[in-house]
Amino acid sequence: MKKLIAFVFAFIILTGIFNVYAAENSPVISKEEAISIVKEKLGGIKYDSENIQYREFTNKDSVWILSYTKNDVFENTTVTVDAKTGEIIRYNFITDFKGNKNIKRSDAKKIAEEFLDRVNPKNLGKYKYDANYKNDSYNEYSFKWKREENGIVFLYDTINVSVDKKTGLVTHYTYDWTDGDLPTLKNVIDINEATKLFKEYLKPRLVYMVIYSRNKGDVKLVYVSPSPQYMINAYTGDIIDINGNAVKLSAPSNADIKMDMEIVLSKVSVDKEKALKIAAKYAGSDYELKDTAYMEKYGGLNLKVWTFSWNKLNGVGYLHVAVNADTGNVVDILKSTKSDFNSSISRETALNKAESFVRENFKEVLPYIDFGFNDANNMNSNIYGYHFVFPLKHYNIPFINNGITVDVDGDGNISAYTYKNYDIPYPKPVNIMKQDDVTTKYLKLCNFSLKYYKTANGIIPVYTVDDPVESSLIDAKSGEIIKPY
Repeated sequence: MKKLIAFVFAFIILTGIFNVYAAENSPVISKEEAISIVKEKLGGIKYDSENIQYREFTNKDSVWILSYTKNDVFENTTVTVDAKTGEIIRYNFITDFKGNKNIKRSDAKKIAEEFLDRVNPKNLGKYKYDANYKNDSYNEYSFKWKREENGIVFLYDTINVSVDKKTGLVTHYTYDWTDGDLPTLKNVIDINEATKLFKEYLKPRLVYMVIYSRNKGDVKLVYVSPSPQYMINAYTGDIIDINGNAVKLSAPSNADIKMDMEIVLSKVSVDKEKALKIAAKYAGSDYELKDTAYMEKYGGLNLKVWTFSWNKLNGVGYLHVAVNADTGNVVDILKSTKSDFNSSISRETALNKAESFVRENFKEVLPYIDFGFNDANNMNSNIYGYHFVFPLKHYNIPFINNGITVDVDGDGNISAYTYKNYDIPYPKPVNIMKQDDVTTKYLKLCNFSLKYYKTANGIIPVYTVDDPVESSLIDAKSGEIIKPY
């Protein structure tokens, strides 16, 4: 199992995007120099086998990836070195060794700091420890340092270190640094104007969502912030996307809660034969049943299901259906077939085809489908064509995990679709905070302020919150931030 995990880590590192930008004409260090850097900074790593690779990326970054494996008590150490700067930018360590220590967080922080002293990235002095960051898991402490320039945080330029609670060993390290001249902060809009823009166009939206903790799911009412996707250009006051492009957004409306708007579903238990009969109507005669299973914790939820899988007999096609064993309701469908990769139709045409498909095939839940989710603010697309999301609404509130997704290929064919309708208990929308109150608390809790941010056209000042991705979920009752994992 550990060897599999080691392979996964190596795959992630090999295929990841490293946010350490070097000068375009920097010379590339040799393999021998990379080995020497690792040995000098991390000491002699004990190993029985090694694997060293060189990788280049389309953004002109390049890295050396050194992987060392020890077999008696299994250990794998993978170190990524920037091939132009010689900086160690990634470190991952896994082992079969089970420690018996009970490391305190304060002691783990010292271990993390000692590791940083050894790795000693060139710009370490520009990073400030984030005392508010506490994202520990059951077996690791996690620490973060943020880059600050002129008292302004540089968004996503961070150092992260994780320490095992039982062994005291560093298990993960990442170093992200963006090269380039910092822009002037003259003529930026002030915080009051930026706050007004946020409250008008970027207020969090009320939704239902399954929140996971240690692989156990729980349905919660949350407000979802658009901050990971949008921010405010501090020069122009434009709302911009993650690429720095100005976008036109409509002001989000308050949730129109309707207590009498709720899906009425069956509540009759089914055995395998009855469940198969329910599921098979989605298959068709050209599909062959390949797999049947019974699960008591489907998707990490308290959900007992029968699952069935089919393959298409002639051509490319796959179907998965899950039926709730206690109620007989279909709770999950995934169907895919061959796609035409050429996007030759417009988004509007593809959306019309997706909506027609949903209206024709899901009539029983039609009144509860949110057809407004795929407006201009949600430009969902992928390399295979277009991808559209139609959440189901409970009490007129979208349930993000429940709904229909439709993929439309370049020829206008439905290449894949999913349907989820987890019929499990979830909280009623009572005693929750109002959207405006949540927005005000969110901006304060998450330090909405001026930041540096690198776009495709260079570094610019923006207004946004700290850690946009990790702070995008807000408890609808307390207004506190919920970690998404």
